[in-house]
Amino acid sequence: MARLFFTLYIAIVGAVFAVFMTIDHFSSKHFYNVEVESITRSVNAYKGLFARIHQLGGEQMMIDSMYQALNTEDLLLLKITDPATLALPQIKNQKMFVQPRFGDDFIVYFRMPDNNVYSVEPDKNSRRWRAEETLGNVYMFGFFSIIALILAPWVYFLQRKLKILELSAIQIANGNFSTRVPEQYKHRVGGLNAAFNKMAERIEQLIASHKRLTNAVAHELRTPIFRLRCQAELLEYGTSEQDHQQYIEGMEEDLTELDQLVDEMLSYARMERNEEIFVLASYELQDWLNKHRPLLQRSCKKVLSVEVGEQISLQFDSRLLMRALSNLVRNADIHADKSIQIRYFTLDKYAVICVEDDGSGIPEQERSRVIEPFERLDDARTRSSGGHGLGLSIVRGIAQQHGGKIIISQSSLGGACVSIYLPLKVV
Repeated sequence: MARLFFTLYIAIVGAVFAVFMTIDHFSSKHFYNVEVESITRSVNAYKGLFARIHQLGGEQMMIDSMYQALNTEDLLLLKITDPATLALPQIKNQKMFVQPRFGDDFIVYFRMPDNNVYSVEPDKNSRRWRAEETLGNVYMFGFFSIIALILAPWVYFLQRKLKILELSAIQIANGNFSTRVPEQYKHRVGGLNAAFNKMAERIEQLIASHKRLTNAVAHELRTPIFRLRCQAELLEYGTSEQDHQQYIEGMEEDLTELDQLVDEMLSYARMERNEEIFVLASYELQDWLNKHRPLLQRSCKKVLSVEVGEQISLQFDSRLLMRALSNLVRNADIHADKSIQIRYFTLDKYAVICVEDDGSGIPEQERSRVIEPFERLDDARTRSSGGHGLGLSIVRGIAQQHGGKIIISQSSLGGACVSIYLPLKVV
C-alpha cells in the first residue's frame, strides 16, 4: 500500500512538473518573436548611436563607448575573430543576427561601420544576471516544494483511509464476515465505504444462507431417506403381496417428496443468488387472476374463491407470481378448514394480493420466524405435516425481486392472511 501511494505521489509531482515545463516551453516559443523584436530594436538603437560616435570620434571612441554602454546593461561585448563564426550565412548576409540559446539566454551578432562583427550576450557573472538566475531557481524550487507539501498530507490521509479498507478486506478473506468499515466523513473514500459495507453485508447473508441451507438439507433429507431404508429392508422379508405393494407406494411417495424438496431448494438457492430469470410485463390483475384461477384451484383440495375488485394495471413476472400464489394456496390448503380466499386491493403505492384461510392462523410471535427458510410451526417430519419450510421464503424472495414485500396477519376468515405487496410503478 505504501509503495502504491509513494508511486502516486511521485506521479502527481512529476505530472505537475511536466505541465509547468510544457507551459513554459510553449509560452517561450509563442513570445520568442516579441522578444527578438525587442532585442533587435535595442541593438539597432545602440548601433545608430555607436555609428554616430564613429563618425565624430573615430573607431577607438566608438569601441570605448560600446563597452561602457553595454557594461552598464550587464551585457558582454566581444569582437568576433573566429573564421567559422564569421563564415555563417546569417552573419555574412545580415547586418544583425539574434541567436537564441537555452532558456531566456541569447546572443546577438551585428556588423559595425568599421566592418567588424561584434557579439552581445548577457554577462552571467554580473550581479543582475546572478540575481535573476537565483530568483528563477528559488521560484522553481518553491513552487514544487509547495505542491509537494500540499500533496503530502492528502496522499497520507488517503493512504490511511484505504488502509482501513484493505485490512477490512483481509478480515473478510479470513472469515470474519461481520467486518464493516466506518462511513464517517474522516474515514470515507467517496462512496467506496458504503459500497464495501453493502458488499460485506451481502456476503455475510449469502454465507449464512448457505450454512442454513446446508444444515437444513441434511436435516430434511434424513427423514425420507430413513423411511426409504426401512421400507427397503422390509421388502427383503417374505411379506404379503398387499404389504409389498404398500411399501413400494410408500417408497414412491418418499421419492416424490425428495424430488419436491430438491426442486424447492434449487428454487430457493436461485432466488438467493438472484439467478432466477425475471421478465416483467404489464397485466390487468383482475383478468390475470380470473385466467389463472383454475390452475390455482388444482393446487388445493379446499374451496378456492377469488374476490375480484377494481381493475389494476400492474407490472410483474407472471411465472414467478404464479409460483408465489401456488405456494401460498398449498400452504393455506394444509391449514384451512373449508375455504381459501384470494382478494386484492391497492394501499399507498402498492397492489396487495391476499391469500386467506379459515384455519387456526399463525401466532403473532411466530409470523416473522415462519418466513425464514426451513422454519415451520409443525416440527414433525411426516408427510401429513406438509412442505419443507421453504414455501414462504420463496414467496418473500419473489416479492423482493419485484421490489415488494410480504406481510402475515390475521384473516377475517379466522385463519392466516399472507399478503404480497407489489409496487404499482416499477422503479
